[in-house]
Amino acid sequence: MKILLTFIGDNDRYPNEKPGAILSILHQREFHKIYLLYNHERYLKPAADISQYCEIHFPKLKVVCKQALAENPTDYNTIYPAMYKAVKEILKKERRAKHTVSHTVSLTSGTPAMHACWIFLCQGGVIDAELIQVSRESQISQVTFELDDFPKIQNVNEMKVEMTKLARENEALRNQLQLTHDNIIGECPDILNVKEQIRIFADTDIPIFIRGQSGTGKELVAEAIHYNSPRKEKRLIKVNCGAIPHELFESEFFGHKKGAFTGAVSDKPGKFRLADGGTVFLDEIADLPQTMQVKLLRVLEDGIFVPVGGVNEEKVNVRIISATNKDIREKVRHGEFREDLFYRLIHAEIKLPRLRDRGNDRLLIARHILEQLNRKYGKKKSLGKSATALILKYRWPGNIRQMKSTLETAYVFPGNKIMAENMNLIEIEQVSDGIMIPDEGVDLNHEILPKYYEAALKKTGGNAEQAAKLLGLKPHTFRARLKKLRSKDIYLTRYME
Repeated sequence: MKILLTFIGDNDRYPNEKPGAILSILHQREFHKIYLLYNHERYLKPAADISQYCEIHFPKLKVVCKQALAENPTDYNTIYPAMYKAVKEILKKERRAKHTVSHTVSLTSGTPAMHACWIFLCQGGVIDAELIQVSRESQISQVTFELDDFPKIQNVNEMKVEMTKLARENEALRNQLQLTHDNIIGECPDILNVKEQIRIFADTDIPIFIRGQSGTGKELVAEAIHYNSPRKEKRLIKVNCGAIPHELFESEFFGHKKGAFTGAVSDKPGKFRLADGGTVFLDEIADLPQTMQVKLLRVLEDGIFVPVGGVNEEKVNVRIISATNKDIREKVRHGEFREDLFYRLIHAEIKLPRLRDRGNDRLLIARHILEQLNRKYGKKKSLGKSATALILKYRWPGNIRQMKSTLETAYVFPGNKIMAENMNLIEIEQVSDGIMIPDEGVDLNHEILPKYYEAALKKTGGNAEQAAKLLGLKPHTFRARLKKLRSKDIYLTRYME
């Protein structure tokens, strides 16, 4: 059995956009298993993306995520013990399987200190492995130490290593994996409340419902809950209920057996089977057909389902996170969504604010998007003054998704500054509450204001001082304007003193 060991590096974080060193290796060499080591939770999302990529392109490859917690990824005193522990656990696991194993270690992904520790582990006899590295041109080369004058690393007593390792395991190292929400940008009160809810709910197993407009970040919140939960080592499977044809819902959710229908040439696991032990994120849950609502209810109750074309029941253990931008309670009232399923799904609810209501968070998010674009394209662009002003002025009906696409478009224009004229926002969203102005215009003094004065006086029983207060005017100003209107409006003369 051929096994690859590698850390997940920053160049591996976007496998579907720009394949990094790990995928370059897998496309050139065949392995039966890969251990993806990580030292921080932010690499769990790339690990999941790489795993899903491998399912499609390398279906026979087994992908395993492995913690190697180091308080500081550039400090040898924390990195080496963490890597030593992870490697020993891997070797112990492989020995139990009684496979004939050949190990390969990648020296490309991770920090230079991690690369050095790999050399220590291999040269010191902790693990017998081939060392390889990947060039910028994706060429693989073997790393050897064949020079006679190359220093030798003596293997130390195993017991001494173990004692040293235990002595170095301090509280900071044990607590390295703690709840973090680095991907949720913002400091406004509503978002701080969302982060607190994530912190509270993540450590539980209760179903979570996320409510918010399209583009407000519902998927991001679902990811934060999963990757900060006890299920983080397992998969987060995302399902857009609004994008699945009705006739394929059951197959997508629960899988099918070979020959179950035309085109079913082999067994296929459904989303719930793939997520076993992890989390299923059901986006646009309000679009779930009623026939599927019944079947989903059973899975939520006992974790049991039958694949399409199957005869035997299968059981899974998954957590459900659901979301919608629609009024699901209204659908329950109209009988379009089952009430019993509603109460099963919504044990705890997180409401996401609109982008327009998030104050200066809009700039924080815009700068974060720009940082991502700079990393992707190797540039150093920033927001110009005009773009900054427009970001704060615009109402963003499409929320964060619209902001991201807007900045991506503006980014392609030349220059080191993002300018408002390149942001492709044709006009500021009109704030209209249905007030229509006729072509001939209106006379505010003679047609509109008298109605407000009349309403204020009527509400206060003719008390001018109280009426003035209702309209935000000083009493003497109110009385002066009332006199001017007296000759224009018969009703107002009743309230003149």
